[in-house]
Order: sequence, then structure tokens, then C-alpha cells
Amino acid sequence: MRPRRSKERNFEAMVMKMDKPRVSVIVLNWNGKHFLEKCLDSLLNQDYPNFEVLLVDNGSTDNSLEFVRSKFGKNGKLRVVALRKNHGFSKGNNIGIKYARGDYIIVLNNDTEVKKNLITKLVETAERSERIGSVGCKIVTDKGKTWFSQKFTNGGFIVPFFLQTLAKERIEAVSNDFYTNLANSGCAVLYRRSVLNEVGLFDEDFGSNSEDWDLGYRINMARFKSVYIPAPLVFHVGAGSEGYTPERKVKMYRNTLFTYFKNYERKNLLTRFPVLMFVLLPMWHLAWLCHRLALHLPDFNGREGIDYFLSIMKAYVQFLLKLKTFVVKRHKVQRLRKVSDKQIFTNTRLKFLV
Repeated sequence: MRPRRSKERNFEAMVMKMDKPRVSVIVLNWNGKHFLEKCLDSLLNQDYPNFEVLLVDNGSTDNSLEFVRSKFGKNGKLRVVALRKNHGFSKGNNIGIKYARGDYIIVLNNDTEVKKNLITKLVETAERSERIGSVGCKIVTDKGKTWFSQKFTNGGFIVPFFLQTLAKERIEAVSNDFYTNLANSGCAVLYRRSVLNEVGLFDEDFGSNSEDWDLGYRINMARFKSVYIPAPLVFHVGAGSEGYTPERKVKMYRNTLFTYFKNYERKNLLTRFPVLMFVLLPMWHLAWLCHRLALHLPDFNGREGIDYFLSIMKAYVQFLLKLKTFVVKRHKVQRLRKVSDKQIFTNTRLKFLV
């Protein structure tokens, strides 16, 4: 009788797998060997029946590939995509998406651990409507505090993470409810494959930083929803990213300008964009510098103070040098538009009804 019961269980598992949409989880890695055991172990033990994990290695030199193949090589759910060089966050993930076989794509940082029901919860939410293009969740620290949640707008401007950290009570309140938002954090996010086919992937000219804002804006522009669930499904170890170097600050400011320039409709490009570029961004920059200098925070190297100060000016120069390219991109992106900016901004203040 035991073999028969075993066959029945296998048949039931096969039917359940066929009944669920396939999910591809992409973990981009560059010299993150020390994160991979916990990250991949938590992923490969998900309770969802139909998924694959793609480790996309960006030309690591720390024996990441050898470690993964030795530790997880026999697991049939894992595929390794080995790249010869570091292509950066946007292009590296785009390459992974092209290799992926799933109906849903989950992009996940390598410096994370996830709960066993991560895939199940994200897919259950996405399956509520074909208009849901992206699903995110609460990403927490080792002390249970919100690290990343949703990306939203206030007065037509994306609320930057720096300002979120200064309004922790407000952020915790927003992070503890279901919301429709502008974008979900690229640290851990699910995308519907068919929506990516329509609106495009991460913008590779961004490299890293704000690419999730840009993609989320396009998803909303095409009349799909970006939704957030308050379940704490991802633990973010941290220190696996670039840190707050002057070079990263340049990219953050530059890519913020790229995002608004590409995605704002014409009226806001003429009104809100100059306010952002010449008023808000300089204010945010000076506030960030003063905050770091006053508190001596560890992510700020005072010896590079001049480089930090000049980072916004370098960002403006890089933005202007790429302006011709982004004029062309803006024209293509605006052809996706099926909803006004005003409606998009309103949507980021609406709760997602489950």
C-alpha cells in the first residue's frame, strides 16, 4: 500500500504544480558569496509548488559560483547564469528576466532571507486581478523595523528614502496597510511577465538606483497597478549594496532626474520638473549632508566631504550629457500612457482592497 500512496501523493503534487502559474526568482550576485547560503537556502525551501531560482552572477571574483555549485548544484530548482563581467543591477536583472521561464518574475537582492511563504503570498495577491502588474511586501531589519516598503508620491513628487527615514512614524503607518503605490522596492518585488513585455524592463542607462521608480511609473502609466502588502516576508541583511559613496550619490540624483524627465506628462515636465531640479533636489542634498555631518553616521565618510558636496553638480552634468538619449526614450515611454499623472498621484494615496 505504501508505494500506491506515494504515487498518489506525487500525482497530487504534479497536479498542484500544473495548476499554479510558474514563478522565476532572480537573484543577482556580484561578490556576495557570504550572503548566498542563507538567501538561496530560504528560497529553495519555499512552500510554493511551481518555481525556479536563477542565480545571475555578474562576473564575481570571490568564488561565488564555485560555492553555489558545490552547495546547491544538485537542486533542480536552481539554474545558474554566469556572466563574464559586472553588468550592473539593471542589465544584470534584465539578462536574468530573458532567461526566466516564469509567468511571474520576482527580483530579489542577494543580501536577503525570505519567509517560506514569500512566493505564495505575492502570487496570491497578483492573481486577484490581471491589472496588477507588480506586488511588493514589507522588507524588515533584524530588529523588525521597516527597511523598505512601497514607493509613493506626495504632491506629485516621489518621496525619497532619505526623507522617509526622517519620518519614521509616518512610514511605519503607511507600511502597515495595503496600498496601491507608484512602485515597489527593487530589493524584493514581483512583476507580471506580460506587463513587463508591454512596458519594458529596467532601464539599463540607469545602471543602479531608481530603476524601480522608473519601471513602477511605467506600470502605472499603462494603467496597471503596483500594489503593496504589509506582510514582513523579507529580511534584509544589508551591507550588500554600494553604500552611500559620493559616486552612488551622483547616480541617485542623476537617475532621479532621468525618472521624472522620462515619465512626467508634458504639463508636469514644464511645471514640476524645474521645481524638482532647481529647488527640491538641492534642498534634499543639503539636508542629507547636514544630517550625516551632525550625527556622524557610519555611511558617511567625512574625508570625502568635498566629493559628497559636488555629487549633485556631477549628477546635473551627467544628466545633461545624456539628455538627447532621454528625449528619445521619453517619446517612446509617453506612447504607453493610458492614464494621467494626476490619477497616478491619486492612486498612490489609495488603499488596496483585498
